[in-house]
Parts: sequence; C-alpha cells; structure tokens
Amino acid sequence: MRVDHVIMGARSIEPLRELLWERYGFGVTDGSPNPDGTASWVVPFDTDDVQYLELLVPHDEAALTAGEFGRVFLERTADGPAFLNWAALADDIEAAAERVRAVLGADPELIRGESVRADGCRVPWAEAAFAASWAVPSRPFFLEYGDWPARRARVPGDLAAAGHRTTPTAITAVVVGTGLGDWPGSDELPVEVLPGGDGIREIRVATAGGEVSVSLP
Repeated sequence: MRVDHVIMGARSIEPLRELLWERYGFGVTDGSPNPDGTASWVVPFDTDDVQYLELLVPHDEAALTAGEFGRVFLERTADGPAFLNWAALADDIEAAAERVRAVLGADPELIRGESVRADGCRVPWAEAAFAASWAVPSRPFFLEYGDWPARRARVPGDLAAAGHRTTPTAITAVVVGTGLGDWPGSDELPVEVLPGGDGIREIRVATAGGEVSVSLP
C-alpha cells in the first residue's frame, strides 16, 4: 500500500487556493463536479505514482444538504479549510475490503465506478471503506484504479495547468490523531499518530525545494 491522496475541503476554492499558493507555492487545477454536490480540484504532484491533494468545495448546495455526507462536509468546513480524510492505494482492493470487514465486523462497502474529469478523461476505479474513513478521518479508505497509462498521461498537463511555484513530488507522511488503531495499512503506510483527537493534523510533502509540512490555520 501507499498513500494515494489527501482530501481537503472548504466552502469555496479561494481560501484553499490562497493558502496553498502563499504558504507552499502549490497551484491547483481542474474543478470537476461530483454527483454528491461537490467539485474536485487537484494539486497535482510530479510523480508517476499520480499522487495529489484533492480539494473539495460545494458545487450544488441543494444536493449537498440532501444527504448525510453533504451535511457533515458543510459542518466540517464551517470555520474554514479543513482536512477531511485520505486514501491509500491497495494492491488488491478485495483483500483490503476483507481486512476492513474483519476490523469493523460490518460491510466494507466495496464499490466500483468511473471518474470523468472536466477534460473528458475517464478512469475506472474501485473503492472500499469510504464511509468508515469519513466517520473516523484518521483512517484511510482504499482505492484501486484501472488504466494507469491514462492516469499518468494526464500528469504533465495537470502540472502545466497548476503552474506550481514549488512543485510537490510525493506525500511522505500523514500525521493523524488517535483513531487509527489496527486499521488496515497502519503498519504499511507512512503514518504517524499523535495523542488526542481524531483526524489529520498535517501532511508532509516532498517538493523540488525540500520537504514541507502542510497544515491548516
């Protein structure tokens, strides 16, 4: 397993764009809408692993407020930008789902779908344990992708569109509060646990200018 991406959220893209640019020199791109009422912007990394930061902001507030996910999203972003949760890339999504089942004693909610970017690029994916990660954000959810050549092929264009002042190249660590426990990947992923509270405290990112710690006010 490895870290795939970390999700940050806000009520609009502007505070995230400003924070990431002014503090770290990271640009953002895309802005594709999602069926749940959010839109996804990305901070692309210069790596064949296709790591990134996903920035979720409202796109359709009526759709957001109609479901539990959206109401929690709006609650967590009420005071400004927030870390929401994170994802790990699984070598075998079905095996990861079964490990989640063993920990939760419940359905890991393995689903399959296809992402469609604003530029029309389509990539099949499978996902497990998103709801469990959303409820306890110290825990990652798990992803598996199809069509890796297509994913890698769009990285140069994303980097050009983002126009980074300082180019991120890898997520080197995710620092979380309590709540990880014996979650799958806890002994394989670059995760650090701090006492007190749940959720993501900061992430460490390798860049062309050295490692930085990305945190929120």
